[in-house]
Amino acid sequence: MPRARGIPFFGARKTWTTTEAHSSLTVATGGTFNRVEGVPIVFGPEFAWRVREGVGLRFDALGIARSVGDVGGEPGNLGYLVRSELRSGGGEQRGIGIGFRAYSAVTPVEAWGLRSAEVGWAAFLFQRDYRDYYLARGVSGRAFVQPSGPLTLALELTRDQQISVTARDPWTVFRNSTPWRQNPPIDDGHYTTLGGVVTFDTRNDRDQPTAGWLVRAEVNSSWSDDVSPQVLPVGVRRPIPTDGSYQFSRLFLDVRRYTRISPSGRVNLRVLAGGWLGGDALPLQQRLSLGGADPLPGYGFRHSACNGDLTDSVFSTSRVAACDRILVTQIEYRGHLSLHWSYGTSRPQDEGVKSPFTLQGPDLVVFGNAGQAWLVGDGPGRLPADRLPSSGSWLADLGLGMDWGGFGVYFAKAVTTGEPLRFTLRLDHRF
Repeated sequence: MPRARGIPFFGARKTWTTTEAHSSLTVATGGTFNRVEGVPIVFGPEFAWRVREGVGLRFDALGIARSVGDVGGEPGNLGYLVRSELRSGGGEQRGIGIGFRAYSAVTPVEAWGLRSAEVGWAAFLFQRDYRDYYLARGVSGRAFVQPSGPLTLALELTRDQQISVTARDPWTVFRNSTPWRQNPPIDDGHYTTLGGVVTFDTRNDRDQPTAGWLVRAEVNSSWSDDVSPQVLPVGVRRPIPTDGSYQFSRLFLDVRRYTRISPSGRVNLRVLAGGWLGGDALPLQQRLSLGGADPLPGYGFRHSACNGDLTDSVFSTSRVAACDRILVTQIEYRGHLSLHWSYGTSRPQDEGVKSPFTLQGPDLVVFGNAGQAWLVGDGPGRLPADRLPSSGSWLADLGLGMDWGGFGVYFAKAVTTGEPLRFTLRLDHRF
């Protein structure tokens, strides 16, 4: 189960603070609005102690309430997240630590595209859920080290049960009478995963970077002795063993470069690659696709998903992601437009007072994306494991947009097929 970057605060919190400890009682939204659980609400205590100089301990015990009925057979529509972390070192920038989590939570498939907030608002307002989900219930232990500020190394061992869940019918602002897209089933079972993550981050600002690198490489090896696989055509996936020997490995690599080329201009580049690395075929919950608002906004949702041979209605109507690998390149130019507008008095004695109604200039964004998703193996529609798709088969688009501190309006047009001009509204930078 992926770790959240933190409990997003949209609710109520009571806090108590001393010189050695910080504690709070929270009731807040704790995840993304989605068609499986509606609005997840977290509630419970959070603690942080300074054990001694340079050593800190965190502990959270949170329940998760869902606005719909039971999920994955859980009674009382309740999940939970219990986590702790012991960190030693020079603050947040370097040190070593260990962590533990126990959880029962709805987990997204393909969480690497749109941000969670963007997915949630699209679902809540327009009944368009751009992710699929499953229930993960288990425990994990993690150890990490930060030998320097930019570099972090982490190793995690997870044991959880992964369970298929169905789409419910949570209320939405618009299109409320329209049925939701089905949530496809996964390959249920208990999975043990050993994963390593290397992160190298020299960005000058994590939210508004204008210079630096971000490199993140993640390798996971998973195995299951009781997997219950879905039956898929051999053209999509070779059979998964059910004799207790099922094992596979997966890689994800995200490389970003931010470069300022003038006082108001920046060029940003991203290369994203991921998917099957070795072993048996990937389970459905680990498969991939391309197309949609991110990272190829010139194409429709899951334009390249390797699901053409899946005729079962539960897969065809849900547009399930079924590819083994993806490779994407993204480039953009950002030029800041100087625009200053404010409402208020212009009397000389007020020149030092900042108006509450101030509008700063946006970024003009010119961008291009190219990539492809594919199946690995022998036979029609597949590529050998040591080959990449030919450049002529890649999907590509070009676009133009305006980004106002993360809030962006974009137009994109596919250049490799006859797709229409597409409009995208974003709540965060593209990358």
